[in-house]
Amino acid sequence: MSITHALEKTVSGKAEVRILIMRTCFSLFLLLFWVVSADVAPAADLRITVGVHENTPLIFTDPSGQAKGIAVDLLTLIAREEGWTIHYLPGSYAQCTQRLENGTIDLLPGMAISPQLQSLFSFGEETIVENWGQLYISPAATFSDILDFHDKAVAVVEADIYFEFFETIMEKFEIRPRFIQVDDYGNVLSLVHQKKVSGGIVPRLYGAYYEKQFRVRKSPISFRPTELRFGVASGRNAAILHTLDSHLKQLKSNPNSIFYQSMDFWTQGVRKVTLPLWLRPVWVLAIVAGVMGLIIAGNIFLRRQVKLRTETLKATVAEKEKIESELAVAREIQRQLVPTNSQALARRREFDVYACLEPAREVGGDFYDYFFIDRNSLCLVVGDVSGKGVPAALFMAMTKTMIKSAARLLVEPEYIIADVNREIARNNPSLTFVTVFLGILDLNTGNLTYTCAGHNPPLFIGEKGNSVLLGDAQCPAIGLDDTFQYRQATVQMRHNEGLLLFTDGVTEAQDTKNRFFTQESLMNTVSLTAGLTPRERIAAILSRIREFTKNRPLDDDLTLLALSYFSPDRMGDSLKTIVLRNDIREIGRIMDAITHFVDSASFPPVAVHDVSLAMEEIFSNIVFYGFGDDLEHNITLHLAIEGDALVLTLQDEGIPFNPLNVQIGRKDKPLEERDKGGMGIILAKNLMDKMEYRRERGRNILRMEKRYR
Repeated sequence: MSITHALEKTVSGKAEVRILIMRTCFSLFLLLFWVVSADVAPAADLRITVGVHENTPLIFTDPSGQAKGIAVDLLTLIAREEGWTIHYLPGSYAQCTQRLENGTIDLLPGMAISPQLQSLFSFGEETIVENWGQLYISPAATFSDILDFHDKAVAVVEADIYFEFFETIMEKFEIRPRFIQVDDYGNVLSLVHQKKVSGGIVPRLYGAYYEKQFRVRKSPISFRPTELRFGVASGRNAAILHTLDSHLKQLKSNPNSIFYQSMDFWTQGVRKVTLPLWLRPVWVLAIVAGVMGLIIAGNIFLRRQVKLRTETLKATVAEKEKIESELAVAREIQRQLVPTNSQALARRREFDVYACLEPAREVGGDFYDYFFIDRNSLCLVVGDVSGKGVPAALFMAMTKTMIKSAARLLVEPEYIIADVNREIARNNPSLTFVTVFLGILDLNTGNLTYTCAGHNPPLFIGEKGNSVLLGDAQCPAIGLDDTFQYRQATVQMRHNEGLLLFTDGVTEAQDTKNRFFTQESLMNTVSLTAGLTPRERIAAILSRIREFTKNRPLDDDLTLLALSYFSPDRMGDSLKTIVLRNDIREIGRIMDAITHFVDSASFPPVAVHDVSLAMEEIFSNIVFYGFGDDLEHNITLHLAIEGDALVLTLQDEGIPFNPLNVQIGRKDKPLEERDKGGMGIILAKNLMDKMEYRRERGRNILRMEKRYR
């Protein structure tokens, strides 16, 4: 073998070895890549089928078949964060509920809780939107009250909760409309627009969004406030519901979140403007020239007219000033017809009441009254006369006088209202009517018996500020039918619960864009007034209305009456409230208040000493460390006797601070090096029998209890 041939063979062998090594490395690389990829591969997406029914703007399909609305925006965000895949399946509301029950779909937005549905479905804890039923009619329709719909066609959506509630109301009133059931709310408004039915029932959000497009008009009839939530079939998809609740709660806590952005976007409604096709620049110029010519000619004509009428105006100015003077006197007389809040109702401890009336004009038709029928029966009245001005004021004065006279003789609200209705309706050629809420509160038991004659249902306010509408005993207004038999209802008021009576001038107060303040906004405002007196509650509501209207003049009279009830069985629980400044010198006021408050309770002197010393330490700590600035702040102190204990509650809007978590430092540290403020709090905790702290609505609330028996 030659040397050359041997070298070639050696080189060839080395090349084969290199190729073999490279192939082996490549195979190992692929194997390693596969293992790593398998480790980091994402979990399979969760596919969720969501039912879509036409409930604009909550959820609906656009002309291209895409799902849109508030619920879709929320689900899109949550699905992206959770790694879900959302599939939407359109159908009618009845189809969607049936599909949810049989498992065709996993989730249905916009469900309202009802006894019939609770046995089949589970609902989220968090509300998507709040809605209520609204009856729509044609703009040309003449409407006086709900009785007009007897034997009339009313369009409704099959299996709709508002339809079910409305049907129940009609049965109670023995009014029997002919219900025309359709697949969706769009068909309801379409039938109303085409005048094929007398009215149609849709959710208020849907109606507000489409009322201009369908050219329909909202009637005064609204009902069944409802919280719309996500729903799943009972026993299935509970984890999905829990995840949605968690995200919704977090989104609602952030005012800049997609929840509020979507709500603002979709609740604006359809507001598109289309310009005529014939509008061209040449025609615009011609129209402008013509208008300018008319303006010039009109200017010449007006100058002559002004000259001719100046003398006439001079003569009428004096007459106008005389009329204004007489109206001012009439306004003062009207204010004197309603009780002023300084008038003594024998200063009873069982209740606190405050009211206000602001006429839209110099005089108006709103009125309120509160007076004793007997020693323990307090009568509360709020009313609203149709129309405005002097005629309404005269009718108001007559009605108010008749109600008060009838209440002195009759003891039941239904009989009082029926008697006044007969007298007015028999001699009422102008067909003026009055809406009235009349309630009689038994101060011994807390039973409130009431009748609502066409008036706004009042708010029944719980101790924590939560409120509900007293929607029972709804009857027609006074003055229309002298044969009508009125009904009454009764509700039990407990200690520290309240009432808010109001006229429609409150909920229909308008801002600069002609948007109403709404009943929902009123209830939200009331929820922030827990613990306030009736006077403070009304002041808070008026402040919120003025903020909303931006001081726009009232379009209707505005009346509010607030009452807080204190049960005689818990009269010792009645609070004494003191508003203090963050000034250490206020300690003297605190000591005086405690001393006077416990005089009637046989409080032992040693217990008074302990309470006073504890209050001095706690109040000093709030003054010196609670606000972090040199500005003036208010600190509220409530005193109450509950059973055999004195309860003191301090509230301030300072920085969050829980005194129950205070530690005074290591015991081996010298006394002078320990936190002196902390030592004072520890001393107060040892002096009192019980201390509780919570942070609520931006306030530090510290409750202290000292037993004395």
